[in-house]
Amino acid sequence: MQARKIVSILVTVLAGIFSLAFAALFVYMLPILGTTVGTGAAEKAGARAEFSYVDAYERQVNNLSATAMEGIIPIPKSYVLPEDTVIAPEPNPDCFGQSADPADTAPILAKAAELLGGQETVWTTETPLRANSVVRWYLDDTIFSITWKQVIQNSVFTFTEVKIAHPSQFRRYLADNTFSAPVQYLPTQMAQTVNAVSAMSADFYKFRKEGIVVYQRQLYRTEGKNLDTCFVDGKGDLNFVHRGTFQDEADIQNYIDEHDILFSMSFGPILIENGENVLPKSYPIGEIWDEYARAAMGQIGSLHYLMLVMNLDDSLGAYRNVRLDELRDAMWEKGCQQAYALDGGQTAIVLINNERITQVTPYGWERIYS
Repeated sequence: MQARKIVSILVTVLAGIFSLAFAALFVYMLPILGTTVGTGAAEKAGARAEFSYVDAYERQVNNLSATAMEGIIPIPKSYVLPEDTVIAPEPNPDCFGQSADPADTAPILAKAAELLGGQETVWTTETPLRANSVVRWYLDDTIFSITWKQVIQNSVFTFTEVKIAHPSQFRRYLADNTFSAPVQYLPTQMAQTVNAVSAMSADFYKFRKEGIVVYQRQLYRTEGKNLDTCFVDGKGDLNFVHRGTFQDEADIQNYIDEHDILFSMSFGPILIENGENVLPKSYPIGEIWDEYARAAMGQIGSLHYLMLVMNLDDSLGAYRNVRLDELRDAMWEKGCQQAYALDGGQTAIVLINNERITQVTPYGWERIYS
């Protein structure tokens, strides 16, 4: 994969204790005093025009009442991140933690149970950590994120599992919040800009002219002939469309409107769709049958995601890169019902609280993004 690809960054930003946060992929943090979010482009514009402080006041009163009555009367809190919010509040440092002993996560898993709403986590206290590594987590009322490294067939996989409280947390971020911006940033810079807690890079929309690009509900590129597309909708679900499905721009726009699409990711291929392995035998990008550093985004359940990066980690000796079918198998075995390949090679990067925790081997430096 070319060393000078210009890519957009996919970041998961995990919320502070008074906030929510997920985008390019970003999970943003949401203040409790949030606004409502429309379900479509027209509804969004109307909702924004008609929004009054009464809505924000009622939300604040509800959440303050829930806090005051905690342990007496259960009152569910309400969290919504406004669609036009780009930079989140800074995360609460007290919500971070890490340990070299998986057993130490038991209290965290117990505290996250309410947010998980009955869903099982991929991570368990029995998960084998890579030697001399730690498991990292972040937990508040609205977001649970846990990241660990695991050796599978002599390859080091870095998993980040995320459960969020509201679909408005699932966001994408482009450099300077602008399509085709003339600037470029390192992933660490982009994550810091939006107060990211967890982050991963995604696609490279400016390097090639292929792919369908939707950003903040706006359609910017329509070249979907050769690449599968991952669309994220207003429910926070991953929706896949196979290459060559759309006939023209109007066809794509109709899909966006009908499915309440917020943004797209354009790399691929689709790895798992509706619980079925669908990796194609050939694909025009990504060198799928060669051994490279790899990255993927998956969905386990409602508002429950798994980000995966496989990159060489030679701190304990020689490890190997993987073919794309091996990455798919890792996502499958972790229970992903949907999974989509993202840009690999030098682009395969994960950051936690603005710190890169994956090596960029053999390149040695982060790729700049737009």
